[in-house]
Amino acid sequence: MRNSFILGLGCLLVIALTAIFLQDPAIVYTYAGIFGLIFIGVAAILTGSWVSGDRARANYWTSTANDRAARGKWATYCFMIGFPNLLLAAVVYFAWM
Repeated sequence: MRNSFILGLGCLLVIALTAIFLQDPAIVYTYAGIFGLIFIGVAAILTGSWVSGDRARANYWTSTANDRAARGKWATYCFMIGFPNLLLAAVVYFAWM
């Protein structure tokens, strides 16, 4: 989990350095926001949080415990990559707008 957080911070560092080099804060909240939303969206899909109750029950009974654990692990990794990007995008957006 720590490696995925570091990966998210690394991507954020590349985006921030590009924005500093080009002197445009819009790059940070645009690209970091998109990157964060994509990974948090993937995490939400993997956890099944966007399905109805009957679909969640069907998915639960057709998958094994190992499958659910693997999806939960990957969802956590995706969330840890996307969260710092989305957080900094929100901070930059509300600080400069």
